[in-house]
Amino acid sequence: MTTQKDIMDALNDLTAHCFPGRTTYRDAWPEQFTRPSLFLVAEPREEIGGNRYTVELKQVFGVQINDTVDDHYEADTDRLSEETDRLMEALSLGVLPVGDRALHIDKLASERVEAASVIKVTLHWFDDRPQRKTEQPPAATGLDIVTEVRNNGGGTV
Repeated sequence: MTTQKDIMDALNDLTAHCFPGRTTYRDAWPEQFTRPSLFLVAEPREEIGGNRYTVELKQVFGVQINDTVDDHYEADTDRLSEETDRLMEALSLGVLPVGDRALHIDKLASERVEAASVIKVTLHWFDDRPQRKTEQPPAATGLDIVTEVRNNGGGTV
């Protein structure tokens, strides 16, 4: 089964390729975080369908590009736009390689948030449904039933 950690690792690899040497934070960042940097976050996973053996999943992941800021805490709009475009282009293949899988990218969306850009990546894939082991007692054979009835004083079945 594809785990959130597997997906976060794959996103981390992709962003490290796009932005070599940049610090990446996952889930939370310190109060005085480094700029420029990246922040990766996983939003809740949804099970949206499937059958007895497979499950259909959808999940949104966020990549926040934190740019350097000037004395007025403003980022360079052109540089931030170029960095956003670079990551969007890397994701525009339509799939995210995760281990031996290629998860389908349903949607890419970006927005500017103060001195950062946030890219939302919506992934959609099928995975094996975990199977529960059920212990069923072995079926009684016809001979076992007849023997039990006779031993309990019953007649023929």
